Amino acid sequence: MTVSEAPDIQEVYKSRTRISSGTVGNLDNFQQQALKHLWIKIIAHFKATEDKPIDVTHSQIKTDDFASAGISGANSEAMDQWYNKNLERASNVTTQTVRDKMYLEGIREIAVPGTFKPLFSGNKSSRLFANAFWHACMLYSNPDSYLLMFLRATSWDVDAAFGKIVKSVEWRASQAIDELMWNGELGQHYKMHSDGVTFRVGKDKLGYPVTIVRIKLNIARERSENVVEKYAAFALEQTALIARDFGERATLVYDFSGFKRENIDMAFIKVLLSIISESYPQMFSLTVHFVNSWLFTGIWKVVRSWLDPQVAKRTVIAKDTDQLETYIDNDQILVDMGGKLSYSYKYVFPTKAENAKMFDTEGRINAETQLKATVDAFFAATKEWTASSDTSSNYMDPARVQAAAAFHKAALELDPYIRARFLTERVAK
Repeated sequence: MTVSEAPDIQEVYKSRTRISSGTVGNLDNFQQQALKHLWIKIIAHFKATEDKPIDVTHSQIKTDDFASAGISGANSEAMDQWYNKNLERASNVTTQTVRDKMYLEGIREIAVPGTFKPLFSGNKSSRLFANAFWHACMLYSNPDSYLLMFLRATSWDVDAAFGKIVKSVEWRASQAIDELMWNGELGQHYKMHSDGVTFRVGKDKLGYPVTIVRIKLNIARERSENVVEKYAAFALEQTALIARDFGERATLVYDFSGFKRENIDMAFIKVLLSIISESYPQMFSLTVHFVNSWLFTGIWKVVRSWLDPQVAKRTVIAKDTDQLETYIDNDQILVDMGGKLSYSYKYVFPTKAENAKMFDTEGRINAETQLKATVDAFFAATKEWTASSDTSSNYMDPARVQAAAAFHKAALELDPYIRARFLTERVAK
């Protein structure tokens, strides 16, 4: 069967109507059967990997000096000893983390517990595929949404979608994305956060939240090499968490205003595009390059060749505010980009109070137990659906729909126990 072409992205935004085809509740029979066969493959992979944990190999967390040294952020004596020995490194702008900056400014409050525990497991050195899969599903309102994202990204090629999911889940497991989010901004590069290289403000014409990347603030010489992937993964996971409440999509705007040659960082761009393509392929409804510079011409020739074909269809260039208004209303465009939205970025350090539930061990156990019960219920309903030979059997069976809703509710309740809050949540009014 031929999959119909996606509508022109400009026409979509002119109509102010979200594309619902291929999403939960909006599947034709062909799409439903593709979802069914993809679940069959996922279920089989659960079984095949139940005794084959994925090692945390090149963990994002291991680039954190504290984690590498085996120091708990809750051990104040060990922290003092480490900083006494590593004061120069902690003061170096290229390597300084948010935790370093807080310590040097005399802020000793423990914002995040020192003991991390993965979902459904006590083993920090590896993750089962199934556990990492369900952790990824927590980013969506329905586990089906996670699978459908990859099906749409591969034009409903079940085998290709399965391959992408396996690769994405293995990446999340081996890079310990769960622990990255547990620590939050503490292990992140301070200057990139204090400068506001990436932040979220406003909504586009479809009501999706806008993430802005200020290219002029990204200067490669001001950070060490291991910062890029860690920062990109953290930024994208944050965007996915925010998008969960807005139809599971967002808009990405690269603001090239005032950028110079020193801001040309192809490594950063390539890493960002790679992670988006492999693990968040449908998260961005639109990607806008807000730019009017001859310098961008040469960059674009290279970047365009890196774009996933599906992402390329939703990527546009806006040379001025008028063109940007095709996708974002003027009152949602920042003043310094020619709009009326007044916003001043300011970084605020994390606090223990905002992460209070992370210190509640009993609460975490209860919330995780509840999530596990909903996983079991959804899994059972899905196995029953996929085992049916009746092609008319519906993925929207009441028991399955109810189990999906219960999973989403339980995921939201568990969320504050297993990850630190980030800036957007911290300053939200």
